[in-house]
Amino acid sequence: MSLFSLDEIISYMSTKDPVEQNIIGVQSLVGSKMNKIISGAGSQQEGVDGEFEDELTLKLDDKELLELANATELRYQPYESKIKLRQQAIKTWYLGRQKEQSANPTIIDGQPISANLLFEAEETFLPAALSKNPEPVVWADNTPEGNELSKDVKTMLQFHADILVLRRKLTLLVRKWSLDLLGVMKHGWDPIINDIKLEVRDVKNFVFDPEGYIDSYGDYQGILGERIKVTASVLSDLYPSAKSFITVLVDGKMGTDVTYTQWWNDDYMFVTFKGKVLEKSKNPHFNYDKMEDETDQDGNIVPQLIKGNNHFHRPKKPYTFLSVFSLENQPHDETGLIEQNIPNQRRVSRRTDQIDFNLTKANNSDVFSGVNFNQETAKQASQAIAKGNPVIVPSGGPISGAIVRLQAPGVDGSFFNELENSKNDLRSIFGTQGITATQPDEDQTARGMILNQQYDNTRIGGGIGDALEQVADNIFNWWTQLYYVYYDEDHFAAIMGQMKAVEYIQLKAANLTKRLVVSVAADSMKPHDELTEMNQAMSLWSEGALDPKTLLTILNFPDPQVTAGQVVLWKTNPQLYMQLNFPDLAAQIQQATMAAVPQPAAGGAPPQPEAGQPAPSLAGGGIDATAALSNVPLPK
Repeated sequence: MSLFSLDEIISYMSTKDPVEQNIIGVQSLVGSKMNKIISGAGSQQEGVDGEFEDELTLKLDDKELLELANATELRYQPYESKIKLRQQAIKTWYLGRQKEQSANPTIIDGQPISANLLFEAEETFLPAALSKNPEPVVWADNTPEGNELSKDVKTMLQFHADILVLRRKLTLLVRKWSLDLLGVMKHGWDPIINDIKLEVRDVKNFVFDPEGYIDSYGDYQGILGERIKVTASVLSDLYPSAKSFITVLVDGKMGTDVTYTQWWNDDYMFVTFKGKVLEKSKNPHFNYDKMEDETDQDGNIVPQLIKGNNHFHRPKKPYTFLSVFSLENQPHDETGLIEQNIPNQRRVSRRTDQIDFNLTKANNSDVFSGVNFNQETAKQASQAIAKGNPVIVPSGGPISGAIVRLQAPGVDGSFFNELENSKNDLRSIFGTQGITATQPDEDQTARGMILNQQYDNTRIGGGIGDALEQVADNIFNWWTQLYYVYYDEDHFAAIMGQMKAVEYIQLKAANLTKRLVVSVAADSMKPHDELTEMNQAMSLWSEGALDPKTLLTILNFPDPQVTAGQVVLWKTNPQLYMQLNFPDLAAQIQQATMAAVPQPAAGGAPPQPEAGQPAPSLAGGGIDATAALSNVPLPK
């Protein structure tokens, strides 16, 4: 069975690139039965035509692969040169190391500029956009077996999100996207630990087709290459067949750094190094269909097509890209948050320099008379005034005219207003104006501050948050696909479940017999204003519309289950609450209470009143209580 349908082959053959036409023509033959592996191959096999080959063998000519790689490199070079200039400018402004043509240079001894709001906005924006961990959601066919499988896969995804520090890597991904106009993660298998891996890669080391783009799923449409730097020794270990070629190239110095390129298309990958193809194969992260022998009713061995078990419907390049401001006509974003805010940062820097220059000028506006001072004595007098020391005025003229202080004009308020407006413009574009640490404003209400924060958090969540949720969705689906391909044996996972109970599962590819739908819980990564949620919870509690356990959970109170139980016990039965929690204090209170109650006299007689005190009377009867009442006969 061919990898391509007739319609796909016709559409691919419509390309005008002769190199791609040649490759597609050969590629259409990759999926034929001749190229499928026959398990248990031997001399006794019947009906086999051709050589036995591994299911990942790629029947493509090395020359054609090199021509495709070189053509992509040539097309990418002019595009890359323009992107690199923008990336370098963005990084320079982010670090605050740009130079301004002004009377007071912003760069002094290589130090960053003052009031670098781009750095402040970026580092305020990142924790707001990644305030929550992505939560995987897995569905199956709603049967008991399917529900159990979906639960196990979800637990394994949560386990890998923890051990692979997904949230930290997403933070790094967003920072690289901000600086390089594109972010990328790479999925794979680590044979050392025998488990999946996730890496944030540097997009500046990639070679793209300039006409390719990042689609809505975070996948790159087109061929790409990744330049990878290793030592010559590591490269020769990865590709032993090329060891002699690599050794000669580095003159036997195997510690030399070398760079090779790993090229990827959805259906195949190959590796090039200095005009030589080191490896080529079909996509290793996909279970292709293969031929296996079965015995028919007559006892004859007949090869049968076995469908590959996959989570994906088709092979995919093992990369997930973060792209936000894209028109899908080039690999990188059209613009970025830092690039859009460079004019605002330039105004902030210039106004800050102006104010600093004017204030410095006002503090050093002393004039010394040439009749009393020369250059040396004037310098000494200036230093003495700056330190607050007395000045000896040389003779030559009246002391009143020897030193004159010029009154510098004050800085106009419009400078400060424009500076503040530029800062607010920059923060509003980032969506961090309401969550940036600022001085409290007595005229602004707490509700207004909370609303501003909500507006900014919503914009961050709706812009970058949605793109990040799609990235997390793609990552979880890629991990599930890797489970299908590489989990030949049981793998174990343990996470902290509800009520702090440990959930422990084991998973292997043979158990993945159901179709799974893997996604991310809606709005699981959007930032939440904890202060607003706490205020709402307190309002509901005061109105009696919230139970104590939910209130304590929202307030992040430690162990809300036990604390809520104690609150209910204290409200319903204070004495029992006292006895259970403070038994010693409860015993002391009981003893003190018993000591305060008068005890009956010996012989069962009621307690006698003290001298000078009236005898107690029966309540409501007006009859004095005496010992004779004990002899009154009771009615029959």
